[in-house]
Amino acid sequence: MLLLRTIPRYLNFIRLTPFSAHAKRNLIKQSNIRSGFSSRKVKLPTSSTIATAIGLAGVSYWYVYDKNIAFADALPKNVESETTEEPESGVHIPTYITLHDGTKARLIGLGIRTVSFLKIKVYVVGMYISDDDINVLKNWKGYDKEKFMSENDESMALSILDLPIVMAIRIEPVRNTNGHHLRDGFTRAITHRMQDGYMDEEDAENVLKAIKELKAKFPKSVVKAGTALILKKEKNGTLIIEYEGKNMGVVNNIWLTKNIFMNYLAAKNPISVKAKKNIADGFEELLK
Repeated sequence: MLLLRTIPRYLNFIRLTPFSAHAKRNLIKQSNIRSGFSSRKVKLPTSSTIATAIGLAGVSYWYVYDKNIAFADALPKNVESETTEEPESGVHIPTYITLHDGTKARLIGLGIRTVSFLKIKVYVVGMYISDDDINVLKNWKGYDKEKFMSENDESMALSILDLPIVMAIRIEPVRNTNGHHLRDGFTRAITHRMQDGYMDEEDAENVLKAIKELKAKFPKSVVKAGTALILKKEKNGTLIIEYEGKNMGVVNNIWLTKNIFMNYLAAKNPISVKAKKNIADGFEELLK
């Protein structure tokens, strides 16, 4: 009975496996099996025939599967195979991302953004660092987790953002929202940081101009749950806005770029306290 149950699987196995047409005909002929019902006696495939099929399948699998791995750069961008779960929302975000320009980045930490006293979940934020720049961060050797988590001193987080490394913030809404809502949240937070720190009139004018450019580059349509808005910090401090793999534009203001990231790493009232803690743990793990 076990062999009889195996026969259909064996036939399907032969048909679905990428053998040559000649090899398929020989295998089916050797097994003497016909599809449908028949009164003829069925000659079961011999062990040598099955072994041959398995061997050919193994070679075919190696050829096809390994070809995909060997040419992984040719696969569509933002292929997200490995994920990390944000525990409060249950949302899984990619552990590794590929940005629109081909930059590959690794997750440092993540957390949930909530609003109001009801703790309504808005989006999951993940902070990433370019794979190519991890060694730059390790060679820096200046990380101090306790100082990073200080509620009075932001120098540790600012020092990291001053390094010539590519970093990214990835935002994935938990529920459908819109670009205007996300945009206004960012601009309010940045404006508050402008008011909290010293800035001369010329710098303030440049930042306000950069904020206006930033607002114009946010998606104007509905930002659906499960989609990704990414804010990327280049090595020179330039900010690139990306939505669903598409480059939405560039803003050239180092202060603005740095303080968008500081919205999540601020000493007091970061956008997500849990995200900051998880990012702090991530840096510590990365720099061991």
